[in-house]
Amino acid sequence: MRGAKWSRHGRPRPRVAGDGVGNIIEASASQPGTAIIRRISTGGKFRVDELAYDSTDKILMTSNDGDSPPFLTFISVTDGSVLGHYLYPKEQDGMEQPVWDRDTGWFYQNVPGKKNRIDVFDPHKLPNPIMSFPVECKGGVLDLTLSGLAAGPNGRLMTACGSVGGVSLDARTGRIGKTISQVGDTDEVWYDLATNSYYFAHTAEGATELATAAAGAVGVVNAATEEFVTEIPFKGGGVHSVAVNAMNKHIFVPVYGKGIFVVAPSK
Repeated sequence: MRGAKWSRHGRPRPRVAGDGVGNIIEASASQPGTAIIRRISTGGKFRVDELAYDSTDKILMTSNDGDSPPFLTFISVTDGSVLGHYLYPKEQDGMEQPVWDRDTGWFYQNVPGKKNRIDVFDPHKLPNPIMSFPVECKGGVLDLTLSGLAAGPNGRLMTACGSVGGVSLDARTGRIGKTISQVGDTDEVWYDLATNSYYFAHTAEGATELATAAAGAVGVVNAATEEFVTEIPFKGGGVHSVAVNAMNKHIFVPVYGKGIFVVAPSK
């Protein structure tokens, strides 16, 4: 499971993660190392891979992409109750990074495959999607095509579209905007409110297989203009996750076999 304990606005939130056997576990983000508060079963046999949090309605959307069929679970963080499930066809090969957008109040789920799309879920009309946004992609890390997804400013979404690069969309209509070709083969995308920037974690040299790539990088994109700014290079494979602490603007990047690198902004 990917994630960090900061919201996109830099405020602490409850630490939630999957335990590898279909459960969500919750602990305190403000007291690291404390005991687990509770476990919430999604009903799956395998890991909970991804999640998104609706801080208005206090709902989690989680994905069990390794189960057959793969499915989403909607959970109330107030009492831990399961509000519903949405099942995908058995042939669906996983789901990728989801996000909740404060502006629309909707969840968005990346669905890679033959019909690359973003499924849209209204927390007040669960569990079925209210619409889907088709996205044309090709190539990409592990042939995932559609992978990273982040909610940015001005009603925009930013997704990672295989070897094509970053692609922006209108969060209400799905209308395609700009393409950022410099950040192809990205897995995860992060939006940081403090810097008003998107961060794309991607391979940079060698194979697109994460563990065998010779190097990786985090591409930085101006969220206001949706223009590429710069890259932060890393030697080593496995560069596919990134998180930014909006309070101090530190960038956190795991690198395969080397640990987590912390990049501080220049003065």
